[in-house]
Amino acid sequence: MPPENPTSDTIGVLKSIWKKNEAGLWVGHDLKGLDLKPREGFSKDYFKLESEVSLLTKMPGPVMNNFFATFGTTEFLLRQSIVPVVAWNDGDEEIRCIGTGFFISASGLLMTAAHVLRDPVDENYTSLTRVDTNAHLFDEKLHFGILLPGNPAMRNAPFDVHPIVREAKWFMCPFEWAYHWGREVESPLLHKKPEYKSEVDIAICKVREQPVIGPYQPLNIGLYNLKIGDRAVAIGYPEMRNIRLGGGDDYQPELVVSVGSVTTVHPDNMSEKKNATPGPNFEFSAKIPGKMSGSPILVGNGIITKGVVSRSLGSQDNHASGCLIAPVMYLPLLGDKSLLDLMKTGNEGIANMIGSGL
Repeated sequence: MPPENPTSDTIGVLKSIWKKNEAGLWVGHDLKGLDLKPREGFSKDYFKLESEVSLLTKMPGPVMNNFFATFGTTEFLLRQSIVPVVAWNDGDEEIRCIGTGFFISASGLLMTAAHVLRDPVDENYTSLTRVDTNAHLFDEKLHFGILLPGNPAMRNAPFDVHPIVREAKWFMCPFEWAYHWGREVESPLLHKKPEYKSEVDIAICKVREQPVIGPYQPLNIGLYNLKIGDRAVAIGYPEMRNIRLGGGDDYQPELVVSVGSVTTVHPDNMSEKKNATPGPNFEFSAKIPGKMSGSPILVGNGIITKGVVSRSLGSQDNHASGCLIAPVMYLPLLGDKSLLDLMKTGNEGIANMIGSGL
């Protein structure tokens, strides 16, 4: 459902809240809109968030036991869905913050830009071994994951809380697997290695479930088109620094909201190749600094995430590209099931949003 009394200046995100029923299946529990307001001193087109406290649901039930994800400031609640993507090798002293990602299912399916996952190869801190025509393995010392913030409200909570949840500043949640679409192109020059070419700059990752944390909190996706002139809102983590391991690093990345509008749409870019962003994509007028690659792009009134930030374009401050999510939902994943198949089965906790104005 659209937010009540929307205005042209209102920026919001519709959050869906999930729980498991008695049969162990994911079911939607509630919907709640969050208004995104600029912190004092920021413009309405590029801003950090004003701190307001919200409870995502007033409905009783098991989900209320998970205050970790349903109660807190606007920033904290958004950071349950939009997360830093990190990578590290065994023995490293730091975790590398390499981009932004966002949950698309309560079970832990996450979407980011494909080139974010190529960072360890591009920056030469891992090796890649080909194991099949379309499959490669990173060095076994390399790990990917995401960071979830601890909830400061839990530290003095007057009810029973798991000690880990009560004291944690943030949680490291590793990937089980990651999937993106592309191929290696052999060079005619014998001394050159094959070059990897993405077919679409979107990756789907599976974050390991964490019983202490409970359900992940997804954004909504769907088979909805966008058009030139639509408002495009990207939310992510610009210019993150690395995080020291071993304790004592209290660094908390902050979200930034970047607002623009859709200027061009390239739905057939896989064949026509009208711009350098791989796959079906669109261009939009918003400021996109480094590390915002992989961020969700909410188009229109904030109900549906329709794009993934790919890159800034040229030297212009407000010109970027995003990959379209809808075409990717038909592509086969592991086991040949697509995102659309997983949405229809209902076993992953992906909202099937239906209605006009999406």
